[in-house]
Amino acid sequence: SRIAAQAGRLDILFANAGGGDMLPLGAITEEHFDRIFGTNVRGVLFTVQKALPLLVDGASVILTGSTAGTQGTATF
Repeated sequence: SRIAAQAGRLDILFANAGGGDMLPLGAITEEHFDRIFGTNVRGVLFTVQKALPLLVDGASVILTGSTAGTQGTATF
């Protein structure tokens, strides 16, 4: 990876995901679900997994997600 080649280590990893479609519950398809979870869950998990070998002792991993958990938005 570019980070491994240039720096050889990570002190901090910040991974963020929180996208989705503004659809009513009854309109969500399996394809929508797979795409949203692929980005918001799978993408973050594999980002962290790929970074693990580069994290030094005492490194920080910061994960953030959508504001939907704290701020209501219709159809989100």
